[in-house]
Amino acid sequence: MLFGDNIKYSFYICQQIKELTIMINESFSIRLREARQMMGLSMDKLVERTNGAITKQSISRYEKGIMRPKRDALQAIAKALNISEEYFEGTNLKIDMPMLRTTSNGKLSEDELQALEAKLSFWAEQYLTKEKEAGFPTRFKNPVKGTKVSTLEDAIHAADLLREKWHCGDGPIASILRLLERKGIMILAATLPDYVFGMSTWADKKHPLMILDFNPEKSSVEKLRFTAVHELAHLLLLFPEDSPLRLEKRCDLFASFFLLPKLALIEELGSKNREKITLEEMIDIKELYGASLAASIIAARDYDIITTEYKRAWYAEHIEPNPREIGNGHYVFPETLGREKRVNSIIKSMEE
Repeated sequence: MLFGDNIKYSFYICQQIKELTIMINESFSIRLREARQMMGLSMDKLVERTNGAITKQSISRYEKGIMRPKRDALQAIAKALNISEEYFEGTNLKIDMPMLRTTSNGKLSEDELQALEAKLSFWAEQYLTKEKEAGFPTRFKNPVKGTKVSTLEDAIHAADLLREKWHCGDGPIASILRLLERKGIMILAATLPDYVFGMSTWADKKHPLMILDFNPEKSSVEKLRFTAVHELAHLLLLFPEDSPLRLEKRCDLFASFFLLPKLALIEELGSKNREKITLEEMIDIKELYGASLAASIIAARDYDIITTEYKRAWYAEHIEPNPREIGNGHYVFPETLGREKRVNSIIKSMEE
């Protein structure tokens, strides 16, 4: 190698090291910011919790990716945030690439994905630690493991099978989120990007995780329930690539059929075939089953209760002019989370 080539090669290596250092700093900065915000701490409060081991200026520089803390400072930050040092390296838990329910054109930037991964990693580590301390561990078993969904009929079968395995019957399910928590799904309520309704993934290949955005301006209770079951499909089912249906469409079908089973809808409507369905009927079903008018009328078409032509006409009359379904019924049973609250109460009682 010539002298000039040596210089070029050395410059190339230096650039690669510099770029790698920037990437590591950016990853650390995102993880620190997300952890601090998840704890509800200002920079001043974080400084206070480190007993002055670091300064606000240093935290600002860390979060901007300008510099990284030395070992003593990192230990102080980790202790203040009640998290492992491994969290900042991204080695505490292996979080898979999240599966997202978004609008049709929604795409997340790399920074947004890193922020979501950090948020999940931080929360999951703290939550699993608390469960272990409380002696109240989450246990998860996939009751429909290996079930494949390629067609509409497959989605109906999968939804009915899961209801059977989870002993849900064929009627309304009052609280979807409490059901998922009981079955071992770890759910975090958090603010997501505008075009993301929910996401699901795995920690260490064995802990199913779900993030849902509870913002009422963004998601009605019916949409929240639908999103949760859509994400459940991602976690439980297999989706062959040779299907004529898109993956997200198959998850939507499963969600619709799980919330409102075929036999139940036929019995509610009094017939396997209807030429006309009133708005009042569908509002009553919406308020009982917690499925939107849009999802319910589409399900009626998918179950062959009504024709595609009638579904289109009904949709054009009642949904297209009012897509948020304002004034057309509301599911009144609250969708809440409770498992983490109970874990916290157990830990608190142990400390008293």
